[in-house]
Amino acid sequence: MSAGPACLVDGVVKRKRRAVFGTFLICQDCYLKGAPDPVTGRTRSQAARQTDGAWWLDLTGRGEVLAPEPCLACGIVVVRRAERLLRGVTCSRACRTSLTRRRNGGRGSGRPCGSCGRPVMSGRADSAYCDAACRQKAYRRRVADRAAEASVDRATDPVAELLTALEPYVVRLDGGVSQALYKALYLVYAAHLHGDPAAALAELASMNADRVKIPDTDDGRRLRAALRAISSPA
Repeated sequence: MSAGPACLVDGVVKRKRRAVFGTFLICQDCYLKGAPDPVTGRTRSQAARQTDGAWWLDLTGRGEVLAPEPCLACGIVVVRRAERLLRGVTCSRACRTSLTRRRNGGRGSGRPCGSCGRPVMSGRADSAYCDAACRQKAYRRRVADRAAEASVDRATDPVAELLTALEPYVVRLDGGVSQALYKALYLVYAAHLHGDPAAALAELASMNADRVKIPDTDDGRRLRAALRAISSPA
């Protein structure tokens, strides 16, 4: 980055094998090369707004361009647009988090931790957990609760499980099932959209769930299990 202020822009950053949309800093020289033409207002070509690792759209924010101001967390001089809800200029998500903690004095929220129940006495003013360990425990508990609820729903309502299991083949059209099975699944899905999926289950129930053509994948095994539950209900 060249000497002088940095420009905070919205754009896409290439990270390994994927592109991620977000905000990042570029030098002012690069921004001025790709900035809209000051006379015509037209946007420059993408080639003028692109590097090997990223391409950007415009300055972050929705208002007028602010004068260069130092980031309140790290001190780097930043150029960005005004924002109605902007409390102060920061240059990254990490600096926003650091600023929030500094304003709160690292005293935490004082609310009960969502995992252990003890008051949160450190971290940000909106902290919901004592630390990373409590946050992870709460996440694992939520995952386990969702899995338990899903298993109960599937056990009590095989039709609901079938409607979930058929989505990869009827909605996403992943393929791999036989034409006869696809037609039967589609009829059930269409009947579900009209409010009565049970009316179209007869053909599926007559099929041999162990012999019908289904891919040997996680989605395929789930569909086969759902067909077994339909053809021979408990």
